[in-house]
Amino acid sequence: MSPEPASDIFTIGEVAAYLKLPVSTVYRLAERREIPGHKVGRQWRFQRPVIDEWLRKRSEMRTTTILVADDDDDVRQVLAEALEGPARRLLQAKNGVEAVQLATGAPVDLVVLDLLMPEMDGVEAYRRIHAARPELPVVIVTGHTESDLMLKVLEIGPFTVLQKPLDIQKFRKVIDLIVGA
Repeated sequence: MSPEPASDIFTIGEVAAYLKLPVSTVYRLAERREIPGHKVGRQWRFQRPVIDEWLRKRSEMRTTTILVADDDDDVRQVLAEALEGPARRLLQAKNGVEAVQLATGAPVDLVVLDLLMPEMDGVEAYRRIHAARPELPVVIVTGHTESDLMLKVLEIGPFTVLQKPLDIQKFRKVIDLIVGA
């Protein structure tokens, strides 16, 4: 456990420890102006009372839970990081089996799903998710939009599709539109 800072002014490392978040996440939130802070020279500074109020307001907000399912660790991490934000909780699955378990067993508001995954492909995962929760929005992210897998998915139900490689800004906009951010 990190020691409490001696004053009410936090550095980025101290606010990360205080919030129990990775420093990289706090830095990204600060750069996007999603957490209240200010730069002194080239260093971020945060005031404890302001951070406490920000936390209080965030706790009153409804949290949106997004599940990102992709077997490629790097892709899954990039997608999850692109979707980070206030009042967002991100879950990750490395295959279709995990995706189905999380999407049907947890309060998930949106699924981002790859088609080519081990153990259970995205088509079967989508079939099972859609059968259990037909109202749950699904965004399929794939490099195989012209494949037989896409034809099989089209038979199951409505979804949004984005082609890899992704334009991250477009990806964020699509997700924000779906979840109402």
